Amino acid sequence: MASVIGSDSLSSIFAAMVDTTNRQSASNTALNNGLTFYQNGKYQQAVNAFRMSISYNADDGTGNNKTAYNYLAKAYAALGKDKEAIAAYKQSLKLDNTQDDIHVALANIYIQDGKNAEAEKELKAAMTADPQNVVAPYTLGQLLTKEGKPQEAESYFRTAVKLSPTDGNAYYGLGLSLDEQGKTSDAIPVLKKAVSLKSDFAAAIYELGNAYYKSGQKDQVTSQISALENIDTTESNTYATDLTNMISQPKITTIDTTKSTFNTTLGAVPLLAIDTDFVQADSSKEVSVTFLFDSEMDAGSVMNIGNWSITKAQGATINKDTGLYDNGAYRSTDTVVSPIPSRVMYDATTHEATIYFSLRQNDSSTGTIDTSRIIFSFNGTDASGKSMDSSGNQIDGFSGESF
Repeated sequence: MASVIGSDSLSSIFAAMVDTTNRQSASNTALNNGLTFYQNGKYQQAVNAFRMSISYNADDGTGNNKTAYNYLAKAYAALGKDKEAIAAYKQSLKLDNTQDDIHVALANIYIQDGKNAEAEKELKAAMTADPQNVVAPYTLGQLLTKEGKPQEAESYFRTAVKLSPTDGNAYYGLGLSLDEQGKTSDAIPVLKKAVSLKSDFAAAIYELGNAYYKSGQKDQVTSQISALENIDTTESNTYATDLTNMISQPKITTIDTTKSTFNTTLGAVPLLAIDTDFVQADSSKEVSVTFLFDSEMDAGSVMNIGNWSITKAQGATINKDTGLYDNGAYRSTDTVVSPIPSRVMYDATTHEATIYFSLRQNDSSTGTIDTSRIIFSFNGTDASGKSMDSSGNQIDGFSGESF
């Protein structure tokens, strides 16, 4: 015999249906309000509306709660409340773990908070959810590169390149990981590809210049500097400055005549013009010359007398600007100058080096010297270990500047 539902039961069922419909409607309204607040940048009001939408809806399969949780997370993130944003994203993923974009969004918050292990887990989950998601492997590659794991990063960047072969960012990441592994020759063509696919890609141009520098192609580095300067943005100009500093080498800038006891501007003169002590035959006197460098130098390198040399100018056979010692009028009275100094002092606060060497009068007190055409050379290193610029490691009084 069929059971009969009483009128009270029917009323209860109908009331429940009406209540469910009303709650669903209220949930939808709150969700729409929240989206409007979010779009207008009113994130706290958006949070309140999304939470209300969730409270009205037990999720009947329409996906409203999933959407509400996702935007609740975005609103929390916009407010700087990462902990709450993470919790909201996790609730959304409990409803649907196949949301690859939400796995990536959650990973980005983890990365921002320095929780790299959690981020890596979410990025791998995103790739499982959608193997065609190019953002996940690219982001994971960047994360691994920053962690000092370029070899692991390489495989993910190659995946990104395969998924998006016209994306300059993917090639940039791959080139960066290769360069970090010391595979500079492999990195260069990949970075060139990145630059060709994405115009004005300052970061890639910088990394290409960096790779050229490591491979010893200074001229190519200069080309990348020009490219960055042509872009002319704050980012590109900063990169251009970094590359310029990278290839720059220390130079001698000038002779400080006010601190030198050996006057390099006198020209061809008797030794008596340098110091009256040379009136005595066979007398010897220590003199000094002070040089200014354009950067901080390695003190040990500067004070190593073996890194210095003192020679007489030989005209165009050395440099067209050095002149010729005593204009070629070599005399028997010319004083012999030691090829290396006796000692060297370095002042790190002023970047100045003072070399000391001795001059000796002859037995007839008629000794001569051409002070302006004595060439002083330095082949040491600066504080960062860079060797001297070959176009600025010599100087004499005739030139007045390094060559």
